[in-house]
Amino acid sequence: MNDIRRLKDQQREKHPGFDAYMECMTRSLFTGLASFCLGFSGFYFAQKIVQSKIRYPQQYNILISTLAATVIGYEVTSKRTKSCQAAWMAVEDKHSILKEKDY
Repeated sequence: MNDIRRLKDQQREKHPGFDAYMECMTRSLFTGLASFCLGFSGFYFAQKIVQSKIRYPQQYNILISTLAATVIGYEVTSKRTKSCQAAWMAVEDKHSILKEKDY
């Protein structure tokens, strides 16, 4: 299962939309990772700017930035993966992409 090309070849006949699904999921996960990194750096530097006006311990900068970036990364990844799943189900004719099932 470590060879993605072999996995795609195995699933191509049974599931015609599997290639697009794998690409969509890969983009979703990397988008979530990028949003985590950008969210962390944005919150960290914003706190550095605000810290000159409001005094609080510097140790909380990393904690607050990490928590905020985690929430942002989770939300972005969750929304994008759900849209990938809905698109794949539509390709597989399970249900329409316009009328998504609640899981």
